[in-house]
Amino acid sequence: MVILDLCAAFYLGTKSFDATDKKELTWILPFSFIGMVIGITLLLKAPPEPLLITLGAFAALNGLRVLTKKKSAPIRTISQYWSMPFGIAGGIFTALFATGGPIYASYLAMRFNQPNTLRATMAFAILIFVFLRLIFMLVTGLILNWEVLGLALFLVPCMVIGLWIGSRTHRHLSIHHMQLAYGSILLFAGAVLIIKQLF
Repeated sequence: MVILDLCAAFYLGTKSFDATDKKELTWILPFSFIGMVIGITLLLKAPPEPLLITLGAFAALNGLRVLTKKKSAPIRTISQYWSMPFGIAGGIFTALFATGGPIYASYLAMRFNQPNTLRATMAFAILIFVFLRLIFMLVTGLILNWEVLGLALFLVPCMVIGLWIGSRTHRHLSIHHMQLAYGSILLFAGAVLIIKQLF
């Protein structure tokens, strides 16, 4: 996930750098770094099963929240101070599973009403966070594994196809359609992860 996210975020983050809200990133970055330190510690010392169930439950519940939101309901803009809990939580999940994206997306979706700004800021944020996680992984030696590297190389073509499809379709999607797709993916992935861990 680190290798794939780094490639995808580098492409999207550098391509849409001008549309990124840099001020927003200065708020969330410090708290994300704190969360990543906590997450790496848990990754090295905690048993994986409870962590994966927690991840699945978070993803599924967040997906349900997004899907049950009324289409006509206005998107409530929240305070930047919410960057503290969202940043720490996102950092923890980024360090643990390289899946802090849904947390950051939830926060940023409640800060911006423009899909392009949301997408650009999200992509550049993920680029920074994944690069930090890569450094943590290299220092701890977790990523220095030929099986991991081989699997990543095998999945790169799939990532490229996904990027191509997403880049062509995002211009035609409203913020509500983006949330619908995002919520569906979260619900499906979270439910599958919980089922896998429990059965």
